[in-house]
Amino acid sequence: QTLALIDSKTVEPITYGMSDADFIAWAQKPQTFNVTGQPNQQTQQIPAEWNYYGAMDSQTLNVAVTGVALPAGAPPVSGLAGAALSFSGGITDVNSEGSPPATQFFMDSLKLASGSQVFIQGIPSKGVAQGLNFYRNVNLQADGGAGGYVYQVIMKGAGTTINIPGFEGSDVVGVVLRYYLYRPLPGLSSLADIEALYQKQGTNPVVIGIAGTFAPLYAKERILTSPVGRMMVQNTANIPTPGLSNNSGPAEMVALAPGFLRQSGNRISADLIATFPENYQGNPNAPDPKFDCGDISLAVTDGTTTATIGQVNYLDVNAGNSQGWIYDFDISCNQGALTILQNPDATFALISPKYGTVLAETDYFFVTNQMAIYTEQHGSGTQFLNQGTTEPVSVAVFHRGKELSASACPPITVWQYRSIPLQAPGNALAISTNLKPGQPITVDTSQPGNFLFVFSIDAPAGFPPESYSTFMNPPYITNVPSITLRILPNGEDFSQYYVDPSVEEPTGNALLTFDVVYRKVLRTYYLLYPAMNQVFPLNSEKAVTAMAKGILQRTEMSLWMTTGYMPRTRDMSASRRTLLRAWCRKVAA
Repeated sequence: QTLALIDSKTVEPITYGMSDADFIAWAQKPQTFNVTGQPNQQTQQIPAEWNYYGAMDSQTLNVAVTGVALPAGAPPVSGLAGAALSFSGGITDVNSEGSPPATQFFMDSLKLASGSQVFIQGIPSKGVAQGLNFYRNVNLQADGGAGGYVYQVIMKGAGTTINIPGFEGSDVVGVVLRYYLYRPLPGLSSLADIEALYQKQGTNPVVIGIAGTFAPLYAKERILTSPVGRMMVQNTANIPTPGLSNNSGPAEMVALAPGFLRQSGNRISADLIATFPENYQGNPNAPDPKFDCGDISLAVTDGTTTATIGQVNYLDVNAGNSQGWIYDFDISCNQGALTILQNPDATFALISPKYGTVLAETDYFFVTNQMAIYTEQHGSGTQFLNQGTTEPVSVAVFHRGKELSASACPPITVWQYRSIPLQAPGNALAISTNLKPGQPITVDTSQPGNFLFVFSIDAPAGFPPESYSTFMNPPYITNVPSITLRILPNGEDFSQYYVDPSVEEPTGNALLTFDVVYRKVLRTYYLLYPAMNQVFPLNSEKAVTAMAKGILQRTEMSLWMTTGYMPRTRDMSASRRTLLRAWCRKVAA
C-alpha cells in the first residue's frame, strides 16, 4: 500500500487496521517500506516524518532591517536600519496531505521596532506561498532546497501603527510585507535522533531563511497577494550545476525562478527576490552564497532588435538583501531600449552570454487575491472562505505590463486538477473556456477534496500538463499562478444526534455520546496532531468534557484568521464542527 497517514478527501486517518495506541507507536518509529518503482528495494522511514507533533507555530528568531530605500532628496530615517522584526503566528497547508502549493501563513501580531521606537505594529492578512521552487538551492535536496514567495498586508486603522516617513499620506492605506522563504532546515534529520526526540514527546522545528521588504500599500492597488505587471519565467532547466546535488534538476541542471517587472516612465524595476538559487556550504548559521550562473543582464527586445538595459549583480548577497532584491534601471539615456519600448509588443528577458535566455516574459500573467480558499461539500460554488469571510473568486490578467479589461482580454480557459490522493490525482479538466477578468469562477462542490485551478489564453501545446503529478514538479509549480480550493466533507447526516436539528447551533441529545464525537471528529486530530494532546488528551471523555466551554470558544468562526482557532489545520467541515459543538453544549449544560 502507498504510505499515507491521512485521507484529505474524508479528513480521516489511515491506520492500516491498527488500534489507536499501536498506530501512535508505529508512526513515531523507523519502519521498513518498499521503494516505489524499484523492485526488491527497501528503505527505512518514520511514517510521521520529521515533525509528528505539528503545533504549526511560527516565530522570528533573528530578523532585522538591512537597508532603507528613500525617495531622492528625502532625509534619512533615524533608527530604521537595524530595526528588529518580530511576529508570531501559524503555518498550515490547505491540503492535509501536504501537496503543494498553497501553504498559508497566519500572523497574530507583527512588530518592527528599534528599542522603544515602533515603526510598524499590527495584524497582517493571511499570506499564501506561491511560486514553490525546488531549484532554490543547488546543494540541498527536497524541502531543504525549496523556497516560496509570500505577500501579506497590514491596513491602517485602529490598533495599527505605521510610523514611517512617506507612509503617512492619505493615498497610502497600509503596508505590504513581501518576503521570500528559503532553506528550511530541521533541527534533527537522522531517524534515530528523531525517534529519540519523539520518545520524549518533543518537537522538531524547522529554521528557515527570510528576505523581504516593507513597502507602502496605495489605495489604487487591488491585488494584495502577488506582484503585478510583467512576469518572466524559464520552463527548461538550462543552467548546469556540475557536481552538485541540485534537488529536482535533471542531470545537474536548474532553471531560474520567475522575476517580475514594472515600468514607470524611464525606470524599469525588477523584482528578483525569488530568482537566483543559493549554494549551501554546510553552515546552517551563515548566509548561503548565490550559485554563480555567470554574467546576467536585463534586456528588452522587439523580436528583431535587442537592447541591454543593465547587468544584474546577483552575486552580491549583502547588496541584494539591503535593497530587497529590487533592481532599478534608469533608461533615460538608453536610446536603444527607449526605441524598442515604443513597440507595445516589446518583451523583457534575462540574458546570459553562456546560456542564452534564462528568463523570458510571458504573454499573459494571471493574478488573484484568492490563492488558498475553502468551501463546503454541497455548499456554495461561487462564494469561498478566504481571509476569514466568504467572497467570489476571480482573476486579473496582465499583458505586456498592462491590466486587461474584460472587453480587451481574450477568453480565459480555467483548468481544474483533483490533487488528491497524491499517489493517484486527477488529470486536467477544462471547467470554463470563456472566463473574463473579474468574472466569478463557479465550481462543482458535490465532492469533497482538494482541487487546483490554473489558467490559459492561447496556451501552447502541452499546457497544462495532463497529470497533476507532472504539474506539482518544476517548472509548472514554480512558474504557473494557481488557486487551491479545499472542499470539506459533509457527506454524513448527523441530525439524529440533535435535540432540534432545525436550529443553526443545535444541542446534542442522548444519542450523541463521547464515543460518537470521538470517532466522527476528534480521532483524526488525536492520532495525527498530538501537540493538542499535550494540552489535554482528545481521547479522554473526562478531559474533553472539562474543556467543553473552551472548545466552544476556540471553534468560533470569528477566530478563523488567528492561531487560536481550532483545529489549526482548518479542515473541520461545517457538519463535524456542528456535531462537536452540539456535544460540548450538551455536556457544558
